[in-house]
Amino acid sequence: MSAGKMLNGKDPLLVCWSGRDCDMSSLLRKSPPTLVRSLLMLAVLAAGTLPARALEPASYPEPPDSVAFTLQKDGKSVPVTLRQLEKLGLYKVVTTSPFEEGQLTFQGVLFRDMLKSMGLEDRDSVTLRAADEYVQVIPHEDWTEGPLLLATRQDGELLTRRTQGPTRLIYPLKDYPAFDTPIRKPRWIWLIKSLESGN
Repeated sequence: MSAGKMLNGKDPLLVCWSGRDCDMSSLLRKSPPTLVRSLLMLAVLAAGTLPARALEPASYPEPPDSVAFTLQKDGKSVPVTLRQLEKLGLYKVVTTSPFEEGQLTFQGVLFRDMLKSMGLEDRDSVTLRAADEYVQVIPHEDWTEGPLLLATRQDGELLTRRTQGPTRLIYPLKDYPAFDTPIRKPRWIWLIKSLESGN
């Protein structure tokens, strides 16, 4: 690192790791772009979570308070509405599909965020049941290995039964090729009727 890239004559990384005299805002302003990117990545790693690189935040008008599906948990049946889901924060993903042609654009909530809001993020699995009684068990590793999306919209429009809604589960195959396997492809489930908590 050249003298021009030093912060007050010191290596900025060493200043911050030492825990003394670390003004992060000043550091980011005065440091070269490559160092800024490195610091941001270190912050992400220190937080213990990786960014959902396949997804980007999205925003749409509040949806109707209609029931999206039913949560079956601890012997109780609780309706979950579209409005409740979208209040968790919307993301957009562009991906391919095992069953449809071309690039598809979906908007929805992170599956793991939804499960966390329901107190299910630590379960070994959850079961999704469709209106036609198609059933898929989604294991814990799926929602921790990548940003699964519970889609409520496609191309910005709310999903309906005619468009395989009101919700469907999306695996971001384009950016997470590890999801593109014969075992995981059947887990693309739509027309979701209920979510059942596992163990």
